[in-house]
Amino acid sequence: MKWLALAACTLVACGDNAAATFDADPQCVPPAPNAGSLSGLVTGVVTQLAQAPRATASERDTTRTELAMQLTTAGWTPMLETYPTGANVYATIPATITTTRQIIVGAHFDTVTGSPGANDNGTGVAAVIGVAHYLHDVPCRGATVTIMLFDEEEQGLFGSRAYANVLSAQGANVIAVHTVDQIGWDSDGDRRFELELPTAALETEYRAAAGLLGIPVTPTTTSGTDHQSFRSAGFPSVGITEEYVGGDTSPYRHTPQDTAATVDLSYLVLGTQLVARVVAAELAP
Repeated sequence: MKWLALAACTLVACGDNAAATFDADPQCVPPAPNAGSLSGLVTGVVTQLAQAPRATASERDTTRTELAMQLTTAGWTPMLETYPTGANVYATIPATITTTRQIIVGAHFDTVTGSPGANDNGTGVAAVIGVAHYLHDVPCRGATVTIMLFDEEEQGLFGSRAYANVLSAQGANVIAVHTVDQIGWDSDGDRRFELELPTAALETEYRAAAGLLGIPVTPTTTSGTDHQSFRSAGFPSVGITEEYVGGDTSPYRHTPQDTAATVDLSYLVLGTQLVARVVAAELAP
């Protein structure tokens, strides 16, 4: 949903020391996220999710099992963060230094009734899983990254709000929150992504990464999806999406036609690379 304008778990807060680049230690330079390896991965995630309804409580429970397997395959330990009406699935990717800095990378996995939800939001989940895989290749991590798959976005941002409240209560040192929602439609082929309500620093980071990929980005004032929960809790946040404000957005959102066949997979890979590059830069120790 968008508008214009815990089984007991330990959620680790992370890091103090930030740096803009990896120049101080050449051994810490991360590889560029590889489009070839990401392509098969994100295609598989979107296809699998679109084959399973994710609207009812029982359907989402089944999906959580699949998401846990995806995080295990990525090499991280899946956990549940429960709240009164649902449960998020997450994995903690530890920093390689002693720090309290923390980065959140998330996407909602639920759908509305009657929609396969390939783009909304199988694409966001696929991108986040892709980032989780990529972070194995980042040799130096100056923050802990929490990969978070949110429940009940479509019902009112319940999953992301529950997690944001946990972080707020902890006084967590969150340096950035990235949420991905619908990055599978690009009918005009311009490869443009929208940045929803970015802070000035996050906009700068995304513009730099987009420049390396040779793609355009546009900031917007769109709220009403998961990034809003974290902004409301006081954390620097941004949403990444297709051209929702620009008008080049899927006409199949919340319909039975939101299938894997309508997803622009090469555009999805680009979006995954974009987020991965930004997170890698934020991880500079």
